[in-house]
Amino acid sequence: MKKLIIGIGVVLIGAAAGWWYLPQGEGEQAGEVETAMLDRGDITRIVSAVGSVRALNTVEVGSQLSGQVDQLVADFNTLVAAGDLLARIDPQTFERRVQEAEANLAVARANVSIQDASIRKAEVNLGNATREFERQQSLVERGLISDSDLDQAESVFLSSQADLEIAQAQKRNAEAAVLQRAAALESARIDLERTEIRSPIDGVVIDRAVDLGQTVAASLQAPILFAIAQDLSEIQIEASVDEADIGSVREGAAASFTVDAFPDREFQGQVTQVRLAPLEEQNVVTYTVVINASNPQQRLLPGMTASIDIVTGVREDVLRVANAAVRFRPPEDLIAESESGGGPPGGRGNPGQQMAEMLTEMGVDETRRTTIQTDMREVFGSLRGLFMSGVDRETIRSRVAAATREVMVRYLNDDELADFEARQRAMESTRPAILYSQADDGMLAAQRVRLGIADDRYTEIASGALNEGDVVVTRLPRTRSDS
Repeated sequence: MKKLIIGIGVVLIGAAAGWWYLPQGEGEQAGEVETAMLDRGDITRIVSAVGSVRALNTVEVGSQLSGQVDQLVADFNTLVAAGDLLARIDPQTFERRVQEAEANLAVARANVSIQDASIRKAEVNLGNATREFERQQSLVERGLISDSDLDQAESVFLSSQADLEIAQAQKRNAEAAVLQRAAALESARIDLERTEIRSPIDGVVIDRAVDLGQTVAASLQAPILFAIAQDLSEIQIEASVDEADIGSVREGAAASFTVDAFPDREFQGQVTQVRLAPLEEQNVVTYTVVINASNPQQRLLPGMTASIDIVTGVREDVLRVANAAVRFRPPEDLIAESESGGGPPGGRGNPGQQMAEMLTEMGVDETRRTTIQTDMREVFGSLRGLFMSGVDRETIRSRVAAATREVMVRYLNDDELADFEARQRAMESTRPAILYSQADDGMLAAQRVRLGIADDRYTEIASGALNEGDVVVTRLPRTRSDS
């Protein structure tokens, strides 16, 4: 039995080897060439990202005072209005401070009254000293008293004046002390008011970080007691977009997203902000894109993870081709040289030739085209040193654009100039590529085109010689020699 099995195996192996080594053409193909037909349709370019659902405005409510929480009014999911009491810190210490400040203010006011009395007393003394000094002057003039008696009366008069000034200054000091004590009382009352932790906005409590009886310590920073989300009927998502995709994301772009809690439902939103600050983690750079969305039933909760698709471009009823045709790169020996133009696949082509083709499509006559090309060669010759100087690309681009416009203004009318600039803008938003069609002899003919936006299936054909219904190659079959 064992010998029989071995014999059958040998026969099968020999048959397979004989089939493989049968004489065949060296490059004989196994299968057919795969192709795709160009058609018209819609293309929607999408940038995918992941983000977290957040409330439009979340306020963290803290305490500026230290003390024990003796009343807790709000809890998780409590709906609150601005000014509603959330919690209260034991106010006894702060009430005593208010009472002390009130007493100090009363003392200061009493001191002002005392100074008023001192001023009145000083004024009376000054009046008496003035009259006595005047009498002594008249007596000295009649020779009835000595000069020393006059000097003594004058000294009492001057001393009384100084006493009045001192009393007035002391009253001003007492009045200032009243203001100081009043400010201290106001500060104590503010601290007493701050023992009541109140909501600054209308919203819902989404986090409570304090319990009844807990001691709050506010030293270097205010401890966070509550987090309140304002109006969850509107939410925002902070999505992280890769640096390779951020260039196509613009404010106002439409977005759709799903969350794990409702996997079968798609929510709609809009990009409201593209933040300029980069976030780098493990050499990966991302940017934060903020997306606003309605949440009328409040099913979307803060913290949910959202899978987002941002629409960065939409083209309707455009000529399109399968992405496989764009990625296809055949061996060079299969490309018909007369059709490929000798250029490498995917090459950008000659800018002068592109401009000539553009002017031809616009209907510009040959004489003007030749003149424009001559002037443009002179312009680029004058800018050659700029290209070699290491100047940044934006500066070079702006200089080239300005020089090009200067030439075009000389030879094109207003309508032609507007058409040319519109075509230039369209060209800047596209990229060159080569697609391949198959000739009757089996060789591949290269077709230069410009590509627009792409989605996961199709790429837009913005310009080129291809038309709807044309067929291009997407894949060559594997040959025997490739095996």
